[in-house]
Amino acid sequence: MEPEETWLFPIHFKSDIREDIFIDEDRLKLRRITDEEILRFFNIKVEERTESGLIKSMSGEGFDTLVDPLGAILINHRIFVMSSQFILEAKDTKCVNWFQQALKLYRTGKTGAFYGVNPKARSIHILHPIPYYGKKVYRLEESDLCKVKALYGTIKSTKSERYDLIIEKFLFALSGLSIKSHHRFLELATILEMFYVPKGGTELSFRFSLRACKVLSKYQSMDKEKTYKDMRDIYKIRSGISHSGFHRDTMKYLDSLIDYTRKSIVLFLKDSSIFEDKKLDELCIKN
Repeated sequence: MEPEETWLFPIHFKSDIREDIFIDEDRLKLRRITDEEILRFFNIKVEERTESGLIKSMSGEGFDTLVDPLGAILINHRIFVMSSQFILEAKDTKCVNWFQQALKLYRTGKTGAFYGVNPKARSIHILHPIPYYGKKVYRLEESDLCKVKALYGTIKSTKSERYDLIIEKFLFALSGLSIKSHHRFLELATILEMFYVPKGGTELSFRFSLRACKVLSKYQSMDKEKTYKDMRDIYKIRSGISHSGFHRDTMKYLDSLIDYTRKSIVLFLKDSSIFEDKKLDELCIKN
């Protein structure tokens, strides 16, 4: 890649990847960050890292708050960003956005690219929203790359306004913004409703739960009985949050909700016809 055409986005996750990986021919490459780039990006030298790759000790002044390119908005995520062990080299920032979506849909975990620099033009590009949400640092092994690249290719070729809205809501729900768990839950539950709630009729909670458990058990090998029970509870919690802004079981089901939503979106990308009203009803009747 020619330097003047390249955007550099620091990104952190745990990985055994050592060699440069071309995600999208010459348009997007994933590689290890160099010590010189760490110094240039963050004005530090990493002395020691934790098992998950986060900075344990460092030297250097770091960025002054007033000139920090990350800005005060990332104050709660500074160490995570500065712990970045990889760089995404991109000729088009859209490629980084597609790759980020693929990572978030492939599995759960704390990772993401928030900003990139064009060294030649001396400019910064920000991706929204801030992606750093998750209990554990994301893990991406070399053996995962074929599936992630395939998912990236599917996302890149998808021309769907419905998907655009769904992934916008999904990334917001998994963002590092200071939003309450009830808000995250409501966004994710709304996505599932977009997939599984019938266009009309009665017994919406029952039909929503039945449709979801049938689809996810058939196409994602998820336990049918557990999925049905969880969906009933998720619908109830979503209703409670919608009416009162709170539900005591929000955190109990949030991780499961993230997983159900993620897997449903992947299915939609592979074959959106699965979620047509008629086919969902047929699936419920046949099985």
